[in-house]
Amino acid sequence: MSTRRRPLDEIDVQLLDLLQADADQTLRELGDQVGLSPSAVQRRITSYKSAGLLRTVAVVSAEHAPALTQALVVLSLVEESLDHHRRIADRLRARPEVQQCYALSGRWDYAVLLTATSVRALRDLSDELFKSDDNIRRYDTMFLMDTVKSGATLPSAFLLP
Repeated sequence: MSTRRRPLDEIDVQLLDLLQADADQTLRELGDQVGLSPSAVQRRITSYKSAGLLRTVAVVSAEHAPALTQALVVLSLVEESLDHHRRIADRLRARPEVQQCYALSGRWDYAVLLTATSVRALRDLSDELFKSDDNIRRYDTMFLMDTVKSGATLPSAFLLP
């Protein structure tokens, strides 16, 4: 799916930052800001997507959910073979309630962001995902009280060599 891409330049960095800030801008608006024609902007965006550098994502605001409970769960495994890690990662990826999941270094093996409709639903989900798995040594659940910062924008300058 991804193809080899050319090295990024400063215009790419500017364009990627603009797209992350507001992906609804027109090609003309983007071009005006980076000094390119709309067709040149379109070619660059197409190349980012074909290289796997840029994804199209729509994010639903959690603020509009009538009942939402979120928790960050950290967990450690008993056995840490590649196969054990693959199995837990596959199980977590398959669940829509798992919003994010990160493999960690240190005391904990994974950090998992869970979303459910209530504390009870979150507890049931945790029981299903974690208590029922004999390879999970321990897990700690921390309920999210407030969102201080949320987002997945990557400073595009980090993509330069």
